[in-house]
Amino acid sequence: MRLLNPLFALLGASTDPQLARMVEYLKAENRILRDKLPKRLTVSKQERNRLVKLGKGLGSALKDLITIVSPRTFARWVAGDKKPIAKKQETKPGRPRTAEDIRELVLKLANENGWGYTRILGELKKLGIGTVCRSTVVNILKEAGLDPGPKRGEGTWADFLKRHSATLWAGDFLSVKSATANGIVDFYLLFFIHVGTRRVIISNPTVSPNSEWVT
Repeated sequence: MRLLNPLFALLGASTDPQLARMVEYLKAENRILRDKLPKRLTVSKQERNRLVKLGKGLGSALKDLITIVSPRTFARWVAGDKKPIAKKQETKPGRPRTAEDIRELVLKLANENGWGYTRILGELKKLGIGTVCRSTVVNILKEAGLDPGPKRGEGTWADFLKRHSATLWAGDFLSVKSATANGIVDFYLLFFIHVGTRRVIISNPTVSPNSEWVT
């Protein structure tokens, strides 16, 4: 409070334009400081109550200020919902069983790619699944009899092709010289080959391989 009182006194003596500039500065400074902190912060009940007391009178303006939690979480705080505190425990071992569709996805990524738990966890986050922690992925793999570590060693490339043969395609461009009434002409083609069946798909040939043809 010894630090904040001079700030409050300064804000109280400022004109509206000055006050607006000060608020913008404090918002920018807060964002910089927030970026240097962990993505998730634990807030005590006393700290939460203090934020609710100061913020609930700001209305919609709070959306442009709040950074420690989402505006939706803050609204639940105001309503007295205790779920935000319990949410901090979701990444700890021992929480309820992971949804079956997530378990199936973890096993699919492991079986089809030979990835370890670290890579699988990263892919889940790319898909927007951030509620699964490292220990959960490890446990899912162990329960299915899979090694949590990635597959390494000689033969990895062959194993990779074998695992992906059903869904892997190779593609490339090629040109073929053909005799026409106007002489020798280069025809260009785009082809794909399915690794598992060796099925080949060939595009219509063109003498003008522009972007529209490729599309």
